Amino acid sequence: MIRTLVITAALAFAGAAAAQDPHAGHTMQAQAATPQSGITTIPADGAMTHGSPDRFSATFPHPMILKTVTLTAEGQAPVVVTAPAAPADATVTVALPRLAPNTYTAAWTAEGADGHKMSGSVRFMVH
Repeated sequence: MIRTLVITAALAFAGAAAAQDPHAGHTMQAQAATPQSGITTIPADGAMTHGSPDRFSATFPHPMILKTVTLTAEGQAPVVVTAPAAPADATVTVALPRLAPNTYTAAWTAEGADGHKMSGSVRFMVH
């Protein structure tokens, strides 16, 4: 009974501490398109597109500013797409160049209004 009370109190304290910290449970390195991170992307990780996607977008659990998206594919030089200046938003988007059929990795970087940085990557295939 006492052991259960101690564990319950410890969990309640940890939950209260996390509720006070807006960044609790969020790491500075996040893998996009994973349910655990709370970040989704378009194209999604593992997506197979029919033709070149027009845009890359990321939806975060809180407002962010997308800084860059670097596209890499085997046999091609990396392409860095710099996002235009925009206010922080929960969903951020950048136009992509036309992509030839290949398998790509899109590595992104983003920054919160308070200066914290996040990055991640997704792999997708263009048919």
